Amino acid sequence: MPCEHNGPPELIEMAERWLRERNIAEAEWAGSIFRWSENVTGGMWASVTIEVERRGSDWIVTRLDRSKERVDDEGFAVLTAPPAA
Repeated sequence: MPCEHNGPPELIEMAERWLRERNIAEAEWAGSIFRWSENVTGGMWASVTIEVERRGSDWIVTRLDRSKERVDDEGFAVLTAPPAA
């Protein structure tokens, strides 16, 4: 059964859009870290948190946390990113 929450592909899209909107060149994306957290219903988990990090030219999922506890900090978060151009 498919998940009803955002996953790594959606978070990567959000991260790339955020970086592009700030005119940050792709060559500078390495080391950027982004998080997505959301509360979910209708399953065995109360929340999901995902983090991705840009390593070289690849996005790597560094955290995938499904919890029985709800989170207070839902949504998109920039944990580490290069300065805007």
